[in-house]
Amino acid sequence: MDKRVALLTQTGDYAGPELARRLVDGHHLVLHAPKAALVDELRRRGAEVEVVEGAEVDLRTAEGNNFLVERAISRFGRIDAVALVTGMSIITGRFLEITPEQWEHTKSENLDMAFYGLQALIPSMASQGSGDIVVFTSATGARPEPGVSTYSSTRAGANALVRAVGLEFARSGLCINAVGTNFMDFPGFLRASGADKDAERRAKIEAQVPARRLAGMGELSEFTAVHLEGKTRFQTGQFFSYSGGWSA
Repeated sequence: MDKRVALLTQTGDYAGPELARRLVDGHHLVLHAPKAALVDELRRRGAEVEVVEGAEVDLRTAEGNNFLVERAISRFGRIDAVALVTGMSIITGRFLEITPEQWEHTKSENLDMAFYGLQALIPSMASQGSGDIVVFTSATGARPEPGVSTYSSTRAGANALVRAVGLEFARSGLCINAVGTNFMDFPGFLRASGADKDAERRAKIEAQVPARRLAGMGELSEFTAVHLEGKTRFQTGQFFSYSGGWSA
């Protein structure tokens, strides 16, 4: 093939649109849940794009992830690079006030998405002897704090899972890493932190970050693309905290 094949999940927001734009010149793209305007833009730039609508798959399940991988291979014959965005909501609160339903929901988004996504992807990528996977998690998994116990603990589990799986399949030519973010300038974080409508609240949040600002989606996509383009492949089984120095 003239280009590599990249599969990106949850591309409707977060890093998805910017990462797709960053990878488009060197990759055919399989996009899960993109907005129509993004697909049109990428196709105008000459990309071949396979779209998997969000309603078609549940990425918290084995079936949903297997379906996504099968669509990608059916269209392009292989997968070379993957960005798995895990988690769709941020549930916080005092530990004893977290309900069983909230706990199950948090586990399914933060742990099951990573587990089933990796299980679906690895067989074909290992058989071809190469592949780059980045799993988006959270920097809170490296720095637990009161009020985010269930969220940070499931993120920590996902970080450990990705690191162990990366080491297990290093000899198969796979590079599997986690990028854990926090303090990101996108609607989901702003809403969850209360910074979307309150400038004073945003200033207080930024003051918690050693870098004294929030990170943009463009710079996150640049950082992530380095680990997906196949140009540097001596890093695997790693957790990268992308949080402006907030966590190690």
